[in-house]
Amino acid sequence: MTTALAPSPQGIDRKKIIYWILTIGLPILVMFVPVNEAFTPQIRLFVAITLCAILIFAFETMDGLIPSVLLPVAYVMVNLAPANVVFSPWSLYIPWMFMGGMLMANVLDGIGILKRIAYWCIIKTGGTYNGILYGILVIGIILNLMIPSSAIIPLAAFTYGICKALDLGPSKEAAGIMIAGCFASLFPMFFFYNPNMAIIFGLAAQVTKVSLSWVQYFIHGLPFILWYVLMIFVISKVFKSDKQIDCKDLITEEYKKLGKITKQEKKGLFVSLLLFIFLVTGNIHHIEVGWGFVFAACLMYFPGINIGTNEYVKKTNFPMVFFVTACMSIGSVANVIGVGKVVANALVPTMASQGPLVTLILIWLLCAGSNFLLTPLAIMATFTVPLTQVAVNLGMNPLPVLYTIFQGIDQIIMPYEYALVLIFFSFGLIRLKDFIKIFSLKMVLNLVFLVVVMYPYWKLLGLI
Repeated sequence: MTTALAPSPQGIDRKKIIYWILTIGLPILVMFVPVNEAFTPQIRLFVAITLCAILIFAFETMDGLIPSVLLPVAYVMVNLAPANVVFSPWSLYIPWMFMGGMLMANVLDGIGILKRIAYWCIIKTGGTYNGILYGILVIGIILNLMIPSSAIIPLAAFTYGICKALDLGPSKEAAGIMIAGCFASLFPMFFFYNPNMAIIFGLAAQVTKVSLSWVQYFIHGLPFILWYVLMIFVISKVFKSDKQIDCKDLITEEYKKLGKITKQEKKGLFVSLLLFIFLVTGNIHHIEVGWGFVFAACLMYFPGINIGTNEYVKKTNFPMVFFVTACMSIGSVANVIGVGKVVANALVPTMASQGPLVTLILIWLLCAGSNFLLTPLAIMATFTVPLTQVAVNLGMNPLPVLYTIFQGIDQIIMPYEYALVLIFFSFGLIRLKDFIKIFSLKMVLNLVFLVVVMYPYWKLLGLI
């Protein structure tokens, strides 16, 4: 039996020391690897610096803002790429879309409209155990339309609140409700355009032009609605309740406490509606959809609407914006020094002989397997550019490759692998054995769904 590392009597955190030894030692070892025509001195230095930053992110040995700032600066200081290349992600809509989306989520949550929508959905779906699960499904769709990729915290708080109100404690019923909330916060991003997918598109644009409207993304991901419903159904069977659960009266009472819909809530819905109209008319105005999130968030502070406050600005997670942009800088520099072409040249012969289906399976396996060591954002930063280059070299449309990367990074077995999922696990209502059971099953079913449903569908659309 292994013994957990503990601080020494002198107060030194031995675990943190080991993390720092690895963080500094592994990049130093990389610098001793011999160079050649493919593995140039530039690429070696890039790998060492990037590996150091990724390990800091992974081990959380310091606040994430520090390596997010230092990484691009380090690239410039060692002349791996000029500053206009390293900091080029700031000129794209993606970091601004993240910022706008988070600010908008803070405002809508603060004025109470998100809670009202959640209560309404549960009431309409009956309030039984299965009704709660499918009510959460509907909530996830509505919230991801209003605040894509920002529904995690509202849904985590809401599902935890239901479990506490029903006095479930750590149980299979609580696990079902909390995991349904987790899926509801993440799965709609497979068919609603969102900042997380925008990162992948932004990185891929370093290799080839990737332009997609909100409607096109929805059409390409349409079968993932079936995947979403399927996994909620699986939850209802894997965590089938032995108890008689009915929270309709409880939720109805909470809903009544909110009173009539306020002027602030109506204004929030109005801005959300304007944003939705902007998103679905992308083929008409041809403006990148991400800029709409920035304008919508700022519109909430304009005279006549004025539902935003300084408090919501302060609550915005600005370090996450720097983290996202730093990850995109990895892709920018990797493309300039030819990392993508080196990896592509190594992989293309193997993948070309296997065909597009096997290529997508191998990409899915690579991204899913990497979750054991890297964060999803780090996986995006590390593999998007070279895998896009592989697609270009094979003459494939890169979109199915990018969608497969997004599916692969969503596959985990342990809570630590994905910070957004860890939020739901951290409430202490999901037993580890239940977590492993449902996420292992989800991983197997996702690969089957990709092969049996998505591949033929993308082929039908002419993407493959």
